[in-house]
Amino acid sequence: MFMRTTVTSQVNPTVRQDRPESGSQPVPIPADAWRDGDRYVVALDLPGVPAEAIDVEVAGRQVTVRAERRPTKRTQAARTEAGERRHGAFARRIELPDTLDAGRLKARLHDGVLTLTVPVAGAAKPRKITIQGAEGTRPRPRQDAAAPAAA
Repeated sequence: MFMRTTVTSQVNPTVRQDRPESGSQPVPIPADAWRDGDRYVVALDLPGVPAEAIDVEVAGRQVTVRAERRPTKRTQAARTEAGERRHGAFARRIELPDTLDAGRLKARLHDGVLTLTVPVAGAAKPRKITIQGAEGTRPRPRQDAAAPAAA
């Protein structure tokens, strides 16, 4: 399940700005998710958010990511010409399937992308089953076509 929020639009003659209303829910964090072999990967866009402003919490199968991006500090004389970058609280809640080992989730922030990696649980991985012969029997040796048959 993903956290959803209401976003309002304010139109400026030169720039379109999407800003959450004051006191509203956090803005959802854009994410991509995919399975890569024995791991599940979720990439969340958090440009300009330092690692210390990001909180990743795992509770059962639910992963919650919260982050906050503060506005760039400016002098009092500075005048905003465009304000397209979102600031404030961001959040995303992800429900993981039972087939993943949420207890071994790892998080890495690189170039503004938070990557969560969750290994597939051992019980969910495909495995080969060895077939045993009947008790007291051995597999027959393979006969080559070129070898003469024993009489």
